[in-house]
Amino acid sequence: MKDEVAVAIAAGIIERRELLQSLTLDQQTTLLEKLFMEFFGDLHTTLQKWAALTGQTAQVDTGYIAQFVASIVLKEPGQGFRGKGDDLADGSEVKSAAIISGVDRPRWNHNMGTPAQDRTRSSKGKVLASDEYLESPYLFYLLADRSASDTHRPRAIRIRGWLIDAENDSGWRDLLRLYQSQKADGQYNLQLHPPVAYDDDIVVNTLGNLDFSEVLVFDARVLRSADDASPLVQWVKPLEDDILPQVGRTRAIAYGGRGSRPSRLTGASDLVADIAVVAHLFPDVLGDEQADRLAIASAREVTAEAETADDD
Repeated sequence: MKDEVAVAIAAGIIERRELLQSLTLDQQTTLLEKLFMEFFGDLHTTLQKWAALTGQTAQVDTGYIAQFVASIVLKEPGQGFRGKGDDLADGSEVKSAAIISGVDRPRWNHNMGTPAQDRTRSSKGKVLASDEYLESPYLFYLLADRSASDTHRPRAIRIRGWLIDAENDSGWRDLLRLYQSQKADGQYNLQLHPPVAYDDDIVVNTLGNLDFSEVLVFDARVLRSADDASPLVQWVKPLEDDILPQVGRTRAIAYGGRGSRPSRLTGASDLVADIAVVAHLFPDVLGDEQADRLAIASAREVTAEAETADDD
C-alpha cells in the first residue's frame, strides 16, 4: 500500500470514529431505521419485482451491510476502502447471515485455519487464526430473516444483532477452543447456525449450542404490505444507550442432535414471489395474452399450495 493511501485511511478512521462516537441514541436509531429501509425495505422490494419475473432469488447479500450496522451500533468505523483485514478499525469482527427470500439455511462462518496452516503460522511466529478471534474486542453477529410464527403476509423482515465480548465470554470462547482442539486435517470452518425463523436466540453447533439471549442488542422488523408499498420499521427490542462494555454473556447448552432444530421457511411461498404480480409490475412491457397466461399459472399455484396445506 502506498504511504499516502495508508495515511489517508488512518486519518479517515480517526475522523469517522470521532463522528460515530458523537452520535446520540436517537441519531443511532434513526440511522439504523434508514439503513434497514433502504436495504431491507426498498432494495428487497426492487429485488422482489425482478424475482417475480425471472424466478431468481430476491436475497440480499448482508456481508457489507452488517459492517455498516456494526459501525453504527458500536460507534467504530471500518478501515476505509481497504477491503481486507479487520472488519472494524479496533479489531472487532462482524458476521452476517440472511434468509429473507429462499429456503436455504445460512450460517455464520469462522475461518479458523487448517492444522497445516496453523503449523505454518507457528513456524513463522505468527498468531493463529483462532487466536485472532479470541483476541478480538468484540464479535458482532447479524441475522436478517423472518419469523415462522409471523401471521402477517408477507412476513416482516426481521433484523437482529448480537454482541459477544470475545475476550471475556467463556461459553463462546470454550466452543471456539473445542473446535480448534479437535479439528482434523483440512478442517478450518467453524459454522454456527443462527436461529433462523425461530423466536429464540439459540445458536447451534454439533459441538455444543449457545444461548445468545443475554447478548441480543436489538431486534427490528421491516413491516410490509401485500404490495410491498410503504414499508416501515418496528422495534421489538430497541437499541439501548451505552451497550459497551458488553456485560451479557452466552450460555452453553447441549447440542440436541440432528433433527432437534428443523429448518423452517420451507413452503413454496417462502421461495419465490407470486407470479401473478408480474403483469402489474411490468404493464408497459407485457401484453394482454401474457397477463392472462400469468393469471392462469397463479391460480394453479394457489390451488397446489392449498392442497399441500390440507395434507399437512
